[in-house]
Amino acid sequence: MTTETTPTTPAGSPPSVWRHPTLRVLLAAETTSMLGTQLSAVSMPWLVLQLTGSAADMGLVMAAQLAAITVFGFFGASWTGRIGPRRIMLIGDAVRGPLVALLPVLYYLHCLNTATFVVVMFAIGAFYAPYLASQQAILPSVVGEDEQLLGRANAALHSATRLSVLLGPTLGGLLISLFGAPTVLLVDAVSFAASALLLSRLLPHSPPQAPVPRRSPTAALRLLLSDRLLSSWSGGLALGEMAWQAMFALLPVIAVTLEGGSSLVAGGLLTAFGGGALTGTLLAGRLMRRVPPRTLALTGRVGLGVVFFALPLHLPLPGLVCLLVVAGLLNGVSNAPVATVRVLRIPSDRRPEALTVATALALLGGTVGWVLSGTVAQHAGITPVFWGLAILQALAAVLFVVGALGTQGAAPSAAAPAPAPSTKDPR
Repeated sequence: MTTETTPTTPAGSPPSVWRHPTLRVLLAAETTSMLGTQLSAVSMPWLVLQLTGSAADMGLVMAAQLAAITVFGFFGASWTGRIGPRRIMLIGDAVRGPLVALLPVLYYLHCLNTATFVVVMFAIGAFYAPYLASQQAILPSVVGEDEQLLGRANAALHSATRLSVLLGPTLGGLLISLFGAPTVLLVDAVSFAASALLLSRLLPHSPPQAPVPRRSPTAALRLLLSDRLLSSWSGGLALGEMAWQAMFALLPVIAVTLEGGSSLVAGGLLTAFGGGALTGTLLAGRLMRRVPPRTLALTGRVGLGVVFFALPLHLPLPGLVCLLVVAGLLNGVSNAPVATVRVLRIPSDRRPEALTVATALALLGGTVGWVLSGTVAQHAGITPVFWGLAILQALAAVLFVVGALGTQGAAPSAAAPAPAPSTKDPR
């Protein structure tokens, strides 16, 4: 895909990523699909708890989606690079919509049980890692390779996501109380269809490219492991994702066991995180005009390693809300800078497959978080899980610092496309 020029701006002022037509399409599609996904973030676990009354079953069902992300993210990395970001995103939206709609249909037909839920969630998760990686890989082709501009484009895309995280859970809790979880899932299915329509009609086709060589997933993994920053930050993202997904899994449990079973409380807790994350992401977009993305990334991740140690202090509901706001703020400040530093460190022709594997590795941690949090909470209580989350975030912060030390600047291989194979002796 050729790099598109950004809209012109007056002399002396930085170009505005918000005015870029292709980026606006990506933002609109992302906001639409993510709003529906956040409705499901409340309604899916709530529906499992309604069906089974088991926090362990809820963790198993939600972990099935993350397990599929890991499996297809790793073994599907090669075809992600060959198919291309645009088609991957279209396929992802077009397939996930009907799969989400299948859940309420099965529920109304009295055919939905834990095993069926697990199978459908696994199928939905199969498209997630390639979709996320394609979103990240397509951005440099849209706005260029400049670190500051790409960082602000990442912040804009994350802002769309965080706005959905802010609005979706509370709206989802309200809609569940009014219409029930199955109806809310139908709304999510419609959002995928709307996103697919936006992308198919308005996202430009990429020009013909030379055939992409077939590479094994281990080649992408070796690329990540060969660089100190990429390997350390990939480990930090995996540990952080484990902590976050475990936290999100616990929020409905907290609402059911401690707060009278209100779906509004579950949605409100997610909204607290979403509000902080949106604020942090908007701040990141402004701060990256003056502060290097690497500095913002480290500040946010180290801050999370400290803040999470307040979780085991038996905070009342208002205190937990405040903690989620602060954690969301730090997460928002660091997410776009982390994505920017990482994508520019990967050679452009290797980004789709490498980012797909990196996403799979991160959400492998999330799978473990979903499974263990529900099981441990059911047998040992919530406090031991909170201690585990604090330790995980602290270890993630250490890995981010270790990866950043001594790796200033872009990796040599990321500064330009990878050399042609003919320049090296294959022996």
